[in-house]
Amino acid sequence: MRKFLLVNPPIYDFAAHDFWLKPYGLLRVASLIKAAGGEVLFFDFMDRNHPNVPKTRTDRYGRGKFFHVEVPKPPVLEFVPRKFKRYGVPQEHFIRFLKGTGELYAVLIATGMTYWYLGVLEVAETVRKIHPESKIILGGIYTSIIPRHAKETVEPDFIDNRNPLNLLDYLELPTDNLTPDFSPDWSLYPKLDYGVIKLTDGCPFRCTYCAVWKLVPRFRVRDINLVMSELDYFAKRGIKDIVFYDDALLVRADRGLLPFLERIKPGRFRFHTPNALHARFITVEVARKMKSAGFETIYIGYETTDPVRQKITGGKVTSEAFLNAVENLLSAGFSREQITVYLLMGLPDQPPEEVEAGIREVAKLGLKVMLSEYSPIPGTPDGEKARRIIDISEPLLQNNIVFPIAYYGIETVRRLKALKQLANAGKLSQQ
Repeated sequence: MRKFLLVNPPIYDFAAHDFWLKPYGLLRVASLIKAAGGEVLFFDFMDRNHPNVPKTRTDRYGRGKFFHVEVPKPPVLEFVPRKFKRYGVPQEHFIRFLKGTGELYAVLIATGMTYWYLGVLEVAETVRKIHPESKIILGGIYTSIIPRHAKETVEPDFIDNRNPLNLLDYLELPTDNLTPDFSPDWSLYPKLDYGVIKLTDGCPFRCTYCAVWKLVPRFRVRDINLVMSELDYFAKRGIKDIVFYDDALLVRADRGLLPFLERIKPGRFRFHTPNALHARFITVEVARKMKSAGFETIYIGYETTDPVRQKITGGKVTSEAFLNAVENLLSAGFSREQITVYLLMGLPDQPPEEVEAGIREVAKLGLKVMLSEYSPIPGTPDGEKARRIIDISEPLLQNNIVFPIAYYGIETVRRLKALKQLANAGKLSQQ
């Protein structure tokens, strides 16, 4: 039986936090390879329960800090007044792991944000030293957004373009057992603090700052029976916190979310929505059923309070729709402390005064603010606008921490973040 190693690489960045972060796509590939008869090995650098990393504090919902060490800052990032770090399991433990695997037919490396490619490169170089016979395969966000950079920098043998048939053909595995959908293989983790599910794939909106439509061109609702079986698996492992990875959870709720909620036993799980919910779809019915099913933390995408920018960035949300959504959530029984509002910061052509206005408006409602620091994505309208501000041909400069500093300057960024902290502490009115 051929042996395949799947790796979730370390992260090189100024900041990283386990905000319910798991390699969902890689785990689905693991299920696919197993179904095709391959043997799967797994190494997750970002597993905070890994035996070779010091334990860090975990909050009641399973989130926490990653183990990290400071590393030299790449020269292109010298202008950023922050420490650069490597997050994840130390490399020597991966080397020891590799020496004990035996021959590997292929090593499949997940790729996350484009500006995290240094971790992908580290894994590929380490594998080549110890298993030069192994094929190296990349897949994920980085390879989907800027495949040419991935090919030239990491030099993989193959890039997975999200086509299971092509991947299995390249791995010389049979496709007879291939199904239209397959669940992630969570058994690869001896210990889990939370579970992840998806009711939908993709998003029908085309926001100018977002690349979901490039990653998943077609929106679809998954088979609810399959998702329910995934939930049953988590329940058997005693996992209570369930995180939705959907980019458009509420779209076509009559086919997805609402039938799903009708099958949920109250009190069985706590659900979380870290990917912003679309405010326009939070109706009275949706809010009440979410509350009854056990939704615990609600994140809403407001992005900006400016009506003109709301329209030109895609028309996903309006201030009226946002306020209606908040009213519906509160009337359903959600507390203001359970609701967090995403606001964009640093979008090209977005003045800092606009960000400040958004913070103040959300603060008046008594809701939490989370600033979505803008990351320019090549091939998107706003990403292309960003080229006049910074050279985004270097993925490290696509970092969401880097771009707002390059655009606004560090003092303005610090002022806006301090304002957000005051707002979340309920002290903004005292300023």
